[in-house]
Amino acid sequence: ACCSYTMPAVSLFDFLKATILLSNIKICPAHSTVFKAFIPPRKNTLIICSNVSPPQPVLNMRKSWIEISENCDFSLDNIPFGVCSFPSYKSSSSGVPLLTPSTPRCCTAIGKFSVDLHLLAEAGLLDELVVPSDNGVTKISNFHPRIVFCQPSLNDFMACDKKVWVAVRNRLISLFMAAGDEDDVIEPNPSLQNNLPLQSNSMHLLENTLYHLPATIGDYTDFYSSREHATNVGIMFRGKDNALQPNWLHMPIGYHGRSSSIFPSLSTSRGSSVGSGKMSTIRRPCGQLQIDASDPTKGSTYGPCKLMDFELEVAFFVGGPTNRDEP
Repeated sequence: ACCSYTMPAVSLFDFLKATILLSNIKICPAHSTVFKAFIPPRKNTLIICSNVSPPQPVLNMRKSWIEISENCDFSLDNIPFGVCSFPSYKSSSSGVPLLTPSTPRCCTAIGKFSVDLHLLAEAGLLDELVVPSDNGVTKISNFHPRIVFCQPSLNDFMACDKKVWVAVRNRLISLFMAAGDEDDVIEPNPSLQNNLPLQSNSMHLLENTLYHLPATIGDYTDFYSSREHATNVGIMFRGKDNALQPNWLHMPIGYHGRSSSIFPSLSTSRGSSVGSGKMSTIRRPCGQLQIDASDPTKGSTYGPCKLMDFELEVAFFVGGPTNRDEP
């Protein structure tokens, strides 16, 4: 029952982040108009409901041995994955050759820290992963965290089975969980808490972290899903009486998008630096423009467009293996 969780409603921005970061999404059939998000404690499920007066919060969040404020986006109940580098950090590690701090690698965010999954894997903290099963626990096989998490993208990790994602997330929770806060699924693992050198090398303040595009995107599909947008464009081409094609409301309209147009707002390839706040350069497209719309005889000129269309779009990555001819 979606209304049984005594958690506060969150903003649209937080809802979008939670939608991306949590494993499952369920829509409450009783509430389907203006959505508010309620995140149940200790679950990897986002329950979406609406028209519910938000109750007073009764927080039952996991506790950590590092300080995590109540309004922090990255608690132990929200383990995201990304790709980061730390160009301003001077590594003190020795022995096994590791990635240089300026090399992008897979990370997570917990509290105010970006956590280097590559170093945790090299230290053996992500070995022997297990997931809950009907018979107790099942050991994860054919997963090599040292190889997967040293990559400059999440592609290899996303290609794994969902049980691998769950096992990694549970292990990360256990490594940062406070002693005495165990539950039916996860128990605290003090391996990182007791290893101060590893903490120093693998945990970096988010403000000193450089973020990179989290996945290598070979292609993407853009769905024409906004009725208002489709209506406005249809009016331009077919007039108000025939703005929407008859099948628009009955099938998803998808078309090819250019993956080369995707890069993070703080992009290393665009020369930005940590903490600079400088946005990546967006090139205004150029083309032929009619000099006088009312007089074609005046010809055209080449230059940047004079009008720019801004759209807010929600996207998601699809992980896991796919088979040809299967949805």
